[in-house]
Amino acid sequence: MPPHLQLERAAKALTRRMFMTGLAMGLSVPAALRLSRMATAATTSAPKRLFLFYTPHGTAPEHYAPRIVGSDLTNFALDQTNISILGPLQPYKPYVNVYQGFDYPGIAATHDGIVNCLSGSLVTDTTTPRSSFDQVIGKAVGVKPLILGACSHIPSGMDRNGMLFWNGTPIDPQKSPVQAFDSLFTGTTAAPVSADVQLRKDLLAFTASEIQGLQGTLNNLSREQSKLQTHLMSIQSLQSDSSTSTQSSCSSKPTLPTVEMVRKASAGNMPDSSGNNDYFYQATNFPLILQAQLELVAQALICNAAPIIGLMPMFATCDFDFTFAGVPGAHHSTLSHSGYQAAPGAQYNSPITVDNLMAAAREPFAKAQLWFTTQLVKYVVSVLATTDDPAAPGTKVLDNTLIYWMSEIGDGADHNRVSEVLYPQTPDSLPIVTIGKCGGAIKSGQVVQYPLVTDKNAPVVNRPASDIYLTIAKAMGAGNVTFPSQTGVLSEVLA
Repeated sequence: MPPHLQLERAAKALTRRMFMTGLAMGLSVPAALRLSRMATAATTSAPKRLFLFYTPHGTAPEHYAPRIVGSDLTNFALDQTNISILGPLQPYKPYVNVYQGFDYPGIAATHDGIVNCLSGSLVTDTTTPRSSFDQVIGKAVGVKPLILGACSHIPSGMDRNGMLFWNGTPIDPQKSPVQAFDSLFTGTTAAPVSADVQLRKDLLAFTASEIQGLQGTLNNLSREQSKLQTHLMSIQSLQSDSSTSTQSSCSSKPTLPTVEMVRKASAGNMPDSSGNNDYFYQATNFPLILQAQLELVAQALICNAAPIIGLMPMFATCDFDFTFAGVPGAHHSTLSHSGYQAAPGAQYNSPITVDNLMAAAREPFAKAQLWFTTQLVKYVVSVLATTDDPAAPGTKVLDNTLIYWMSEIGDGADHNRVSEVLYPQTPDSLPIVTIGKCGGAIKSGQVVQYPLVTDKNAPVVNRPASDIYLTIAKAMGAGNVTFPSQTGVLSEVLA
């Protein structure tokens, strides 16, 4: 049989399988043929996920800023700063970037700046249209973000202190993890999978005899005619990889125990016309609701059921008593407003270090903020870091995810929206952290540092936060978007 006829027969055998896969998935003929051509690759592109996590009231820099060894911004510790608000992230330091020397542009002061801190917009009213960067990226990549909240505004409805996420107008976060879970997973026997993932599964379905038969047909073909042999070797490689890895699976609706606890506890929830008696806005229920929201976030990211998620625990002036976290006192008025105090011997010309502030002065506030870190790490970061990515074998979900963690202000008592140097000579940066590698598009494991201003009234610092948003957009594949006040991507962050 002439060699070209051998090649044609083998190619038809392989292509027919891929083509039928495409038709079974409800794809058009061109799409099915594209899937067929994708058999040339040994791996598929990993999906990229984005999770925005907000904590209110800023931070206490003497309990937050990482300790940097010398001038090496990759040699730092997150658990050696007094209470160490970032301490629970220390085991995941290779995934972490801490950002210093950024500001939120505009003239807004105190918590009022929540209305524009995620958009880069200079406007501070509550009527001018704007979009937070999760929405901008979502539109660019064709994904509708899932916006969740745990007591994210006052019970009667949103005022400006709950207007963190915007899509032209303020977004009211979904308060119920139960409703969000049912919307994502109920009515389906499997979480949504991409065409690439389905193709990979079909490739793995080839039997050894099918491959051997095709390889036999390809014997004696010339180099130019034997590209199909490479395709078959790729399939064999995929099969070998799948037999040794323990991948997570979203082939059935997940079971989320804390979400089910909230379902049971909130059954029959009947708030009055003013929002009173709403289960989802009572302080005693807040810890369980937040845990359920975080549990849902982790599973939605694993399943790629919601590739872009935002979560707002508490609104900007929420004053819940934090006794549940072992810190008695109202979070806003008592804890976050506690003032810093100079450490003995600290002078105006002291070296710029967190040691120039007395640790004991704001330990209760630091412990309250540490509680948020603990929840984030326990229910999301640690889960994603240890779960094999079902859509990208050989990687963890955190490898293909980026968590953006922020607050609307810097120092809790100072209410600054710029990074600055507090008297006496203490570095105070907006609390901005990213965790994850975004499919290899983000260079992590570093402190991203720009010079701090020494005048607290200075209108700007070296870089606007919009540059971080632009960098994340590029990493997520939204390459053509822009943000107000941007000056350019962060070259040390974008891989």
